[in-house]
Amino acid sequence: MQIQVLKSFAYAYGGTDVVHYTAGDSVDVPAECAELAIAEGWAAAAGGEKSAKPAANKARKPVPENK
Repeated sequence: MQIQVLKSFAYAYGGTDVVHYTAGDSVDVPAECAELAIAEGWAAAAGGEKSAKPAANKARKPVPENK
């Protein structure tokens, strides 16, 4: 998955191989690393990939009234 690094971070693949990512870089990483980096705010999805969060401006149905 392609991500845009927003804040420099390090990720340990398999708990042993540490890779450092620098802010401003656009890199291809495994889905596990991308999901963690996006959830922590270290990166954003890039290259046309959709983020896990829904759009803030998405229309919503009205809530039914309780009577």
